[in-house]
Amino acid sequence: MIKQRRLLVEWAVILIIAITMVAVLATSGATKRLDDQLYDRLRVWHAPPVDARILIVAIDDDSLRELGAWPWRRVWHARLIDRLRSAGASAIAYDVLFVEPTADDVALGEAMRRGPPTFVPMLFRAPGPNGAAVEAVPPASAIAQGAAGWGHVDLKPDGDGLIRHIALAETADGGEGAQGAAPLPHLMELVYRNATGHPSPGFGGPAGASLLLPYTHAVGDFPTVSFASVVSGEVPDAFLRERIILVGATATGIGDRFPTPMSGGAAVPGVELQANLLNGMLAGRLIHTIAPRWLAILSVLPVGLVMLGFWRWTPGTALRCSIIAILTVVVTAILALVAGHWWLPPGPAIAGLLLVYPLWGWRRLQAISDYVDQELGRFRAEQDLAIPERPSRLPRDVIEAQTIRLASAIDRIRDIRRFASDTVQHLPDPLFVTDLPGRITLANGAGLRIAGGDPVGHNCADLLRDLSAKSPDYDADPGELALPDGRRFVVARAPLQHADGVQSGWILRLVDITTIREGEQAREEILQLLSHDMRSPQASIITLIDGPLGSGIAPDLAARITRHARRTMALADNFVQLARMQAVAFAPVEMALGDPLAEAADELWSQARKAGVAIATRGLEEPLFIAGEPAMLLRAFVNLIDNAVRFSPEGAVVDCAITRDAASGFALCRITDHGPGISPELREGLFGRFASGGNSGGSGAGRSSAGLGLAFVKAVVERHGGQIRCDSSAAGTCFTLALPLLPL
Repeated sequence: MIKQRRLLVEWAVILIIAITMVAVLATSGATKRLDDQLYDRLRVWHAPPVDARILIVAIDDDSLRELGAWPWRRVWHARLIDRLRSAGASAIAYDVLFVEPTADDVALGEAMRRGPPTFVPMLFRAPGPNGAAVEAVPPASAIAQGAAGWGHVDLKPDGDGLIRHIALAETADGGEGAQGAAPLPHLMELVYRNATGHPSPGFGGPAGASLLLPYTHAVGDFPTVSFASVVSGEVPDAFLRERIILVGATATGIGDRFPTPMSGGAAVPGVELQANLLNGMLAGRLIHTIAPRWLAILSVLPVGLVMLGFWRWTPGTALRCSIIAILTVVVTAILALVAGHWWLPPGPAIAGLLLVYPLWGWRRLQAISDYVDQELGRFRAEQDLAIPERPSRLPRDVIEAQTIRLASAIDRIRDIRRFASDTVQHLPDPLFVTDLPGRITLANGAGLRIAGGDPVGHNCADLLRDLSAKSPDYDADPGELALPDGRRFVVARAPLQHADGVQSGWILRLVDITTIREGEQAREEILQLLSHDMRSPQASIITLIDGPLGSGIAPDLAARITRHARRTMALADNFVQLARMQAVAFAPVEMALGDPLAEAADELWSQARKAGVAIATRGLEEPLFIAGEPAMLLRAFVNLIDNAVRFSPEGAVVDCAITRDAASGFALCRITDHGPGISPELREGLFGRFASGGNSGGSGAGRSSAGLGLAFVKAVVERHGGQIRCDSSAAGTCFTLALPLLPL
């Protein structure tokens, strides 16, 4: 219990450490570099197809050669817009800043006003004036008035310098003409609204909230034409009609270039980056990033589930489930990205899973090591069989020492098991080991022989019943096992327990009592012979005395001879009954106590009448029920009443009364005579075998049957769980029998 509590505390500490670490990693972005690397490899599964409406008009090297060095006069941009308007383009977005005013701004503004809708970027300048962090600088006034809208093109690279995130809304405070603290939409957000008539789904978040750019598969996926070729009319109108035109610099040395995961770190022109953003918005594949607090909750879940599983899993299962949990986290991130357009960084959850398995495995291994050391010490300290230990080599380190001790303990257990197995197998008595339901799990050699085969797996009770059923005297004694060959067995059963005392089954040993039963049968035959040989001569003597041949014998002598003959017969009967009672198990039945008493009085009525003694019974009508053996109780009552009748004076009354003792729950049977009584010194050994009341001053009850009658009575009473008491005085003797009553 103490070890289990300690393991629970350690488990809780590890869980708290893991949850805290995962939450910190999720909220702090400490695993962002790992998550970004994983995202870069997974993003191709989410890459949207290229929208056919998007066309890049590139300010490329060919355009610089034809139109001159950069920067150009803005009149060229006015000519481009007019050319696109005549070709039927649907919208134009510039990735070129028109912040500084020039003489051509009015012409460019007028061209923008004539259409198609043209959108231009603003400049984010940091730091801003008057202590502001950022200043949002709009396009030149004439251009701003002619443009359909202007928005930010601000980019914030990640820690590794790659552009993965972009904000569709930014806030900036600053200089003159700025839009203050109101959210500033991204330039592509304005183009999307012009194309669809509503804001994009990703614009509704808080200002500055970033989305992941849904890049296409590779650089250069978008169709691109040269600025100069469009202005000169080389590009046919059909190629420009209904297109969303993105104008930006791609020539060497001008314009911004940004490293992206799409290019493997190579610089990508800003106009192509804007094309990827607009393409993802039109395809509905903008990738949302989960809030840090929700990421912490979702990352903690697999760690908590795996920690709960550690209580039930084996080390191998725990390792497999930990690997499955890591794969599940990665697959969940992939499914969320591909199907739900959400990026769930798996780094915090993976880091937590990578932490808890070795940490918990180490603590578990340490607990097992401590437990093995403790149990090996207890095993060595326990007293067991005198089996010599096997020699072992000296250890070289702690682990090897523990391994050697464990191997030594296992070898010793094998030796003890072999010793026990050999001992059981060579027992002469049949022995069976069963589980708690009674199915046999082990049988020794004698058990196999008596069962006639391998009984393992069979029900032991059914086996013993089948063996007994084959015996001719199957129903003779249900408590014994009688085999057809005449052998008899009794089943000795003992519980089989584990070392901690919990019972796991039974050990059944069949004890051969064939010799005992043969001896009992011989004893019974001897008792029968003894009883017959002792009774027959005495009965013949009584017959001769009572017959014609006894008429010549003096009456006093004849009475004495008859009395001694009857005493000899009573002695034989009591001896046989006492011996049988001690050899036979107690087999009571529910009975009324008054029945054997009334029967005994009736049996002795003729003898009492000849002696001039009356027998009175009281309380027989009261329902006093006991668990008793009627024959034994009848014999006991006959002995007591017979003694009382024979030694009571003529004209006396032998009182036989039964009452209930409510306080003790016993029935009291009192047999009282009116003889001269028994002296105190004789009463001390009155119930012993061959005790006698003497020849003078003693009641007949004390001199009965040469001392076996009262011994028999006492044995009967104690056999019924009762007690007998003798109270005697000069006025008579009273024997009180107390027998337990059955509950009402």
